[in-house]
Parts: sequence; structure tokens; C-alpha cells
Amino acid sequence: MKIEFNNKLVVVTGGAGGIGMVCAKNFLEAGAKVAIIDISSEAIENTEKELSQIGEIKGYVLDISKVEAIGATVSKIREDMGEIEILIQTAGLLRGGKGLEIDKDAWDLMMNINTRGMFFVMQEVIKQSMKNSGGSIVNFASMAGIRGMNAAMASAHYSASKGAVVSMTMQAAVEWAEYRVRVNAVAPGGVKTKAMANMEFHKTAFDPIPLKKLSEPQDIANSVVFLASDKAAMITGQTLVIDGGSSIVGY
Repeated sequence: MKIEFNNKLVVVTGGAGGIGMVCAKNFLEAGAKVAIIDISSEAIENTEKELSQIGEIKGYVLDISKVEAIGATVSKIREDMGEIEILIQTAGLLRGGKGLEIDKDAWDLMMNINTRGMFFVMQEVIKQSMKNSGGSIVNFASMAGIRGMNAAMASAHYSASKGAVVSMTMQAAVEWAEYRVRVNAVAPGGVKTKAMANMEFHKTAFDPIPLKKLSEPQDIANSVVFLASDKAAMITGQTLVIDGGSSIVGY
């Protein structure tokens, strides 16, 4: 099965690092134009240099927790590159921790980035582009949003934010279907990103994973590209769990 995007414009939040950068690369290789949104101008510059050899890519600095700045960034992308047809939302904050140690500032920061910011990016893209031309959105949830996990792997505020992404994705799919917009989510388990590499795990941490390993960023990107493509034309409101089978184990 060959997936092609034929010069479609894809926006990837968090596109200058980790899974987001791999997603951006895959879309470029499939013929898309890519706009990456990230909080780090240095990371954006490095990503542009690395991926510009593949296709048309341009970066935009934005902290998605600053909701008042989202509309202007979406407008600038449209002015520079055209109408947005695909939105991939990888931007997010991952913090492990125990519930009794979470303070209100940490809670608000997590929600402002992982849930609030994600929603208002979707809203602006719908208003400015997809309401008229249709499109596809893939949001990043997490396995922590669909099941309880040990504190080292997740936290109450992280899990709450990602559970909200699952619910928000379903509601968005229902409301925005009238504009020919599909909205889905992926829920990765453990992925070999830099953030995950900095976390400490006991040697038995992978025992509950039937496939006995973490996912690679490419494993996640493969599923994202499929969900965003016309090959998934009748899939909307769904959350695809990518976790090596750990969420189906009953112990």
C-alpha cells in the first residue's frame, strides 16, 4: 500500500523533535509540504536544515499554551504555504510523579499544554482552513490516558490530560464531520524518545509488554501517516493504541 500526499500541507506541532520530527520526515517523503510548530527556534532551525533536503518545510515558533498567539501563527502558515489539510498534534509535556506531590501550578501547566493548547490549535485550523476545504487531524493521547500506570511512567495530571485528549477527539470528530474533517488520536505506550531515555526504569519494567520492547518513533509515525491519509477515509473519532500489547494484559 503506497500512501501519497501530493503537495498537501501538513502542520505538525512539536515537529522539531522526537516523534514529531519523524512524522514530519515521513510526510515529506510521501510528497507533502510540512509546517512545523515548536517552542524552540534552535530546534526548528536544526530540523529545517536536516529535512529541507527531502521537501518543502518551514518552521514557526509557538508556545501552544499561549492561546492568544495561536490564531496569528495559523494565519502566517496559510499566508506562507497555503491552506492546511492535515494537522498532527505531537506537542506535549511528559512528567511522571506521585499524586500527593503534584501542585496546582504543575497541574495547570500540564493541562494548558496537553489539552487546552491542543484544542485551540484544532479550533483555529478548523476556522481558518478545514471548515472550507475539509481535512484530517491526528492528536497524540497516551496509553496513560486509557489505563492506570505506575508513577514513574505517568502521573495523575499527565494521565488526566491525555484522557481528555481521547474524549476531545471523539467530540471533535462528531462536531466537525459536517466540514468533512476526520479527527483521530494515537495512544502510544513507551517510546524510545529523549524524554523517555531520561526516565529511570526497573529492569523488569518491560515484562508486562507482550512484545518485550518499547516502540520506536518510526512505529508511531507509520500509524499517524496512515490515519491522516485517504486510506483511512472511513476512520474518525478513534484512538489507536500503539503499545506492544501492554494495554491488553490483565495483570
